[in-house]
Amino acid sequence: MGNEQKLDRIALERVAKVFQAFSDATRLAILQELKPGPSGVGELVERVGGSQGNISKQLQILAETGFIRREKKGNQVFYSIEDDSIFDMCNVVCSKLNRESRGKASFVFEI
Repeated sequence: MGNEQKLDRIALERVAKVFQAFSDATRLAILQELKPGPSGVGELVERVGGSQGNISKQLQILAETGFIRREKKGNQVFYSIEDDSIFDMCNVVCSKLNRESRGKASFVFEI
């Protein structure tokens, strides 16, 4: 592995925060729902399930990591994907799960 430099504590904390954003099934469901295009909180509540308060909280966490962006239109706020690389990371995890399941299940991050 040669000349790779180790990350300092601050960088490691930033990496951990990104992984924490993926540690909740509701947040992953929100990302799937936002892949086709922007949605408001009400639409996400309907499609993902849960309370408006919880969905709003999860959206805030995703926005803090830079995965999604907020856009206010009139009195409504719409959320959309800011960084498509999140789907690459999800697909890496799904590929790992598929290898481990040896055909028993198929994990596909629907996008």
